[in-house]
Amino acid sequence: MLLAGVLLLSSAAGETAQIRSLADEMPGPGAEWHLDEKGFLVGENPSDSWMMEDEEKGIWQYADANLSVRVKRFEEMTDKKLKRVYCVAEVYASEQSPLYPILHPQVGNEPAPGCHKEKADKLAADYPSVLAISDDYYGHRYQTRKTKGSKWPVGIIIRNGKILFDKTRDSSKKAEFPPLDTLAVYPDGSMKVRVSDELTAEEYLAEGATNVFSFGPWLIRNGEVNEKGAVGPKATYATLRYSSSGRAVIGMVEPFHYILIVVSRPDKKKYIGVDGEWLVAKLQEYGCVEAFNLDGGGTACMAFNGKVIIRGDNSKRPLCGMIAFGNLE
Repeated sequence: MLLAGVLLLSSAAGETAQIRSLADEMPGPGAEWHLDEKGFLVGENPSDSWMMEDEEKGIWQYADANLSVRVKRFEEMTDKKLKRVYCVAEVYASEQSPLYPILHPQVGNEPAPGCHKEKADKLAADYPSVLAISDDYYGHRYQTRKTKGSKWPVGIIIRNGKILFDKTRDSSKKAEFPPLDTLAVYPDGSMKVRVSDELTAEEYLAEGATNVFSFGPWLIRNGEVNEKGAVGPKATYATLRYSSSGRAVIGMVEPFHYILIVVSRPDKKKYIGVDGEWLVAKLQEYGCVEAFNLDGGGTACMAFNGKVIIRGDNSKRPLCGMIAFGNLE
């Protein structure tokens, strides 16, 4: 049963506002409903769920016994008299409802799923989830190698415990973007970020990783910031030195507790993007100890209940896959 309820928003005022408990109690037919400290739905029937969508106010929320998702859209005017718009999602997942990949099926002679591009709106609608964010866009790197003869490696790509690609960058050589650093996800809900060739694909599997995403650079590792590669005017990767585009990032506060952020820049004359320093500061504000930069610009987007609610820009770049929570199929 999907319940409707009243949302009570409690957040700090101003630019540093954070998402915390968005609802305390929700009335349901024949029972009292409320959220526990993580936002999981507590009631008589563990199969029930509750969903709230208010696009005008920029608030989306979902709760069931095993998954809690809270999304808020922020709109700010910067000192450059440009608007910054971004969505922050706070997720409490569980062993019963973990992070999972959405992959477009293999087409023709493609070597793996996720190598076929599809518009984000259709991908989100065809594989509906409670929450989804654009992923590492590995299919684009494969297609570039195939059609243009590029030597751009695909990176270490593991989905659902299966190695799809295992060639990555040599981290000792000249830095290129993306560096193909990795974000590994494990059955206990933990995430770990590493440089591109720190582990092989086989070593990730031996370690128990179920999914490995390759893009980067990594932003926060064991609570330490990637000072050289991601933040400041001398950041290794120029794309993170300037507020020139939209962004998508994902971070872990603790196992099964995640923060996802998508920043939009639909019009360069009226809006401003974010740099690596802003991203790291925002992720730290929410308590992330591991964090990773995903592909930005036209790739970046976030979907709720099978519908895209924010995108990096208006180019609507087709996706090859997404990172999701709460399968609604």
